[in-house]
Amino acid sequence: MGNEKVQTSFWQYKVQGIPLYLFAAFAAIVLVSVFTGALDDDILSTMSLLFVIGAISYEVGKRLPIWNKYVGGGTMMAIMLPSFLVFMKWLPEAYIESSVNFYDTISFQTMYICLLMAGGLLTVNREMLIKTLARCGPVFLVGVIVAALGGILGALITGTPMDEVIAFYVLPSLGGGNGAGAVPMSQIYEQITGTPKDQFYSLALALLNMADTWALIVGIVLMNIGKKFPHLTGDGTQLLRDSSKEIKKVEENTEPVKVTVSDIAAGLLITGVIWAVSCIFGKLLLPKIGPVIIHPYAYFVIFATIANVFRLIPPALAQGTKAFQKFITGNLKVMCFAGVGITMIDFGMFVSAISLKNVFITLMIVLGVAIGTAIAGQLVGFYPIDAAITAGLCCCNRGGSGDVVILTATNRLELMGYASVLSRIGGAFILALSSIAFTLMM
Repeated sequence: MGNEKVQTSFWQYKVQGIPLYLFAAFAAIVLVSVFTGALDDDILSTMSLLFVIGAISYEVGKRLPIWNKYVGGGTMMAIMLPSFLVFMKWLPEAYIESSVNFYDTISFQTMYICLLMAGGLLTVNREMLIKTLARCGPVFLVGVIVAALGGILGALITGTPMDEVIAFYVLPSLGGGNGAGAVPMSQIYEQITGTPKDQFYSLALALLNMADTWALIVGIVLMNIGKKFPHLTGDGTQLLRDSSKEIKKVEENTEPVKVTVSDIAAGLLITGVIWAVSCIFGKLLLPKIGPVIIHPYAYFVIFATIANVFRLIPPALAQGTKAFQKFITGNLKVMCFAGVGITMIDFGMFVSAISLKNVFITLMIVLGVAIGTAIAGQLVGFYPIDAAITAGLCCCNRGGSGDVVILTATNRLELMGYASVLSRIGGAFILALSSIAFTLMM
């Protein structure tokens, strides 16, 4: 009888919706074709490989003791194990290049991020959307102040000059990532101080990656705290406390929208059109306001919000966009996780920036931004843990890619729109602040 139960369990078990015995056969075929070099580097081949690697990693992470409860489970393993495979050079170079080409060159990452933002911003209750965005700014500012205090405390304990901590640790950590943060900040540093920008950038980038690592770790810790104390966190889709009750009341008085396959297909075009308008403004019409650079992602949030508030998109098409977003980030999530690990996570950077002083000071900054935004979030009506992750930790990483990693690991991808506007506009604010800080250092 016992053997029969085990056999039934085995035959019924599924991996990402596929019966285990079929998935094992499929995975074997794909992996054999990879290590014999038979698999091509086209998009279909790349997606198949990423799906297999991501699914296997995800299943391992779900079952590995300690890891599955305290380190992020299947999601984190699906990100970190592929990154480790690249670091150890166990994955053939041709397929690493095809993954990078898929995510970076033709930029699947851009579609991924834009779908996350569009799916959430176009369908969220518009009153809740306005209330949330209006309160994000003060929460971010408090986070910056407390993060700076954390850095100063770290400077006092380690004996590091305070101006050095502010310039090389605090500002790059909160600057919106590498391309929109550390790179232009190094140019500002050279322009004001006359010191070659490479000297600033090399250290700033290493410490930014250290802060990004701590942000991920702290995010996972906060997620687990939220599981033990549910009143501190929401369902991962809203920042405002009690918003789910208000939204439920609205939904009860609203006729459900029937979504067709055509609506879902239109969701891709709608997302692309909003992105096109965002690029027109971000690259041609208004790329900067004074010295502050405005990234197209920030414009995307603005235009998607406008479309929601003024109901420019028919409900069926908005819900179609949401359905398409769920397909990419839900049904294909393991493929996306593996791609993130291979193309966005540099496993070697975890080692290169490690020193006791760097580890401690960046930890103090990350804890500061998390504590500051959690407290401020509580005061303005946010769930404190969600505020700490979205308005705090997502502003203390490597920008858009860092947002994806943290929100994925903490199961809060629905908050991508809020995280994006904060990390982009907040990062622009930090760039402007860096001009003042570097001048005062002279």
